[in-house]
Amino acid sequence: MEKVKSTLSEKIYYAFGNMGSYVLWAFVGVYVTVYVTDCLQPGDALISILGTVILICRLFDGFSDILMGIIIERTNSKYGKARFWFGVSIIPLTIVFFFLFFVSGLDKTASIVTICILYFLFTVIFYTMNNVSFNAMLPRISNDPFDQSNICTIDSVFTSVGGLVSSVAVTILTWFGGVNLQPSWTYLVLILIAICLLGEILCFIKVKEKANIAVQAKQHQSKADLHKGLKALFKCPYFYIAVSMFAINYYISLSVSSVGKYFAQYVLGNVNYYSIFGTVPMVSMAVGLLLTPFLVKKINKKNTLSIAIGFVLLGNIVGSCFPTSFVAGFVAVMIKGFGSAVVMSQLFTLAPDIVTYIEKKEGIRIEGLAASANSFGCKIGSGLGSAVVLWTISACGYISGAETQNDACLTAFTTLYWWVPTGLTVILLILSLLWNIQSKTINMPKGNDGKEASAVAEPQKQ
Repeated sequence: MEKVKSTLSEKIYYAFGNMGSYVLWAFVGVYVTVYVTDCLQPGDALISILGTVILICRLFDGFSDILMGIIIERTNSKYGKARFWFGVSIIPLTIVFFFLFFVSGLDKTASIVTICILYFLFTVIFYTMNNVSFNAMLPRISNDPFDQSNICTIDSVFTSVGGLVSSVAVTILTWFGGVNLQPSWTYLVLILIAICLLGEILCFIKVKEKANIAVQAKQHQSKADLHKGLKALFKCPYFYIAVSMFAINYYISLSVSSVGKYFAQYVLGNVNYYSIFGTVPMVSMAVGLLLTPFLVKKINKKNTLSIAIGFVLLGNIVGSCFPTSFVAGFVAVMIKGFGSAVVMSQLFTLAPDIVTYIEKKEGIRIEGLAASANSFGCKIGSGLGSAVVLWTISACGYISGAETQNDACLTAFTTLYWWVPTGLTVILLILSLLWNIQSKTINMPKGNDGKEASAVAEPQKQ
């Protein structure tokens, strides 16, 4: 197969696209909790209901991700297969995001009902359309594994902007008047929408699917092809490993971010520590990302991913041993920062690995379906992270605006911030050690259907 690589400008503009959507996604994942508990203050029962609805939305996501993958496989337009849907999703994604944080004028029950509906639209419909199509573009702009790894490394640099926004949002909201006032949220949300639109539109305009990759796959897939692709995906063990790794990683990320404000304020005694723990690790993250291409080239992707997860585990262990110490927490998040940046960059190369593996084994190329592993795992994990924090706050008797909280709340905040992530990181490390798909692909003889995969279709219009 001819190796097709991306240019530096394509890598950068592609990263702009993920930065745009992740700014919104990270904010929703973390700050729906804060918006509801501190601005709307609907009461424990409604908070618990919202947590349940968030989890239910994640179950629907499983179907919507696969459906979106099928739609992408069936699409053929002058804008490409995946790029077309990426462009379609941009405007509705930002509109729904705005109104998700603009419901404080309603009564408490109506506000929660409205948030539930908008949350469903944002996550299940429009973010699914945006995220699955974005990930499906990757194997259609480059089919070289090392180049794909570099794309994802640059992508992670830009994606970290979303994490940075989440870290400093409490401070920004305070500048605008406080987390309990609707205008503060409105001003910040408009800023985030502007960042999103800039990144997404640049990506859509500047990044195009490569015709010389498209000719290696069928332009129009029949129902039989899609059935074969789904069957191949669901019987591929690496699909389930990828979904699990994404789910665990995003659960850790979103649960820690969601409970971080409460942990800093009530366990460590200073809410400003939340911003410090979120921004300072950007230094170690930058180091990790700079080293990633070198490590992947020298020790391969699997080993790089496992070592990075080991750093995340070490950081969590340090924090777990000294949960009430600011100094220990500072050291812990710096260690975690180095590892988490590398982990995030390499997780997004899993779907292209699955595409190549199934193409060689089954003779069919399934970019859209494989990309659903990224999106489904991401949304399951982050949804659980947000839901668990909401359930915990509701169950422990959290009092918004109080100077202190009861012992049950303090224990719960510590458990969610340090102890649960430590255990889950161990599982994540085990899963990474099972990711031997590249060696399996290299050593695999082309399957009986391989001739079909090499059939040449007409070049796709750009």
